[in-house]
Amino acid sequence: MIDTKERILDAAERLIADHGIDATSLRTITTQAKVNLAAVNYHFQSKDELVHAVYSRRLRPINEARLAYLDQLEKQHGKQPVPIEKILDAFYDPVMAEIARAPSITRVVGRIYMDPHPSVDRIFTEEIAPVAARFNHALCRTLPHLKRPEVFWRMYLSVGLLAHAMGSARNMMNVSGGLCDGNDAQEMLAQIKAFAKAGFSAPGRQEKS
Repeated sequence: MIDTKERILDAAERLIADHGIDATSLRTITTQAKVNLAAVNYHFQSKDELVHAVYSRRLRPINEARLAYLDQLEKQHGKQPVPIEKILDAFYDPVMAEIARAPSITRVVGRIYMDPHPSVDRIFTEEIAPVAARFNHALCRTLPHLKRPEVFWRMYLSVGLLAHAMGSARNMMNVSGGLCDGNDAQEMLAQIKAFAKAGFSAPGRQEKS
């Protein structure tokens, strides 16, 4: 039997994925979770804390897996830089595992980038920024021809690529005229990794004269 806290998180996740953060009220969450407002206040104290818990529940396991994967790769390669395709595997493959476990993550995580909301700033600071810094360091070792800000820009754009694909996956079939299935997570991530590898491997921008 799912406990009260998990029911609240599940309901909030579904509603945020469907309607966004601002359009999801605590009243709607409590109705769908079949709990009273006191239960939400007891477990989360506020809507912002509940929103953070929704994202932390999905992002933290992914980020822990990413860091463990990257640590293992760096241990295997010793003093040599890790190949770019393996760094991308470490960054993207844990997402595949989480999608397989919780398919709704594609839309709820996509909302981070589509919904401007104060609680999102904390999500970036606590859940995303430390991982971004760790991968940026590894990428700089692998791509010495690129300056550090350029590496970070390319990583930031690669994260945005993933978020956009996840957040709008259900539109892919219509936009592509039936050629591409956005619900095929494995194919989606394969395409993202190929695109990101090409982007990271491109020459650096020339300095302005």
